[in-house]
Amino acid sequence: MNQLKVIVAALGMAAAVASAQPPGPPGGPPGGGPGFGGPPNIERLTILLDLDPYQAGEVQRVLTAQREAMKAERQQRAGSGNQQRPSFEEMQAKRQANEAAIVAQLSTVLSDVQITKLKVLMEPPPGGRGPHGGPPPGAPNGPPPSDVPAAK
Repeated sequence: MNQLKVIVAALGMAAAVASAQPPGPPGGPPGGGPGFGGPPNIERLTILLDLDPYQAGEVQRVLTAQREAMKAERQQRAGSGNQQRPSFEEMQAKRQANEAAIVAQLSTVLSDVQITKLKVLMEPPPGGRGPHGGPPPGAPNGPPPSDVPAAK
């Protein structure tokens, strides 16, 4: 009987520990979709965009090619000795150009509804710069000074 109590207690503790673990980083796994720098999560995109197998293959091909081109560009910049990062505005313009290129390449493969959904998925998250948050460089940090009334 005591052995049964020990087993039940151990299972209870194991369940408590397992439920206390966070499910992963906020916003899903890194590189979970288009515009996130990592490999595209094609299974997720297949469901969200209702892709058939041909479309899924084309989406994966286009996103992988874009990711590889961006990686090569970063390596070229690093290899040239230019350690200065592009400005926020330059990075934003590059992201928009990459997204436009993706949409242009996939416009012959996806329906108008699927393209609209893809555009929504590629939008940057509101209220910050991705999972780490924070304002863009040069933006004021923290709350407004106490002598300035807060906007409503």
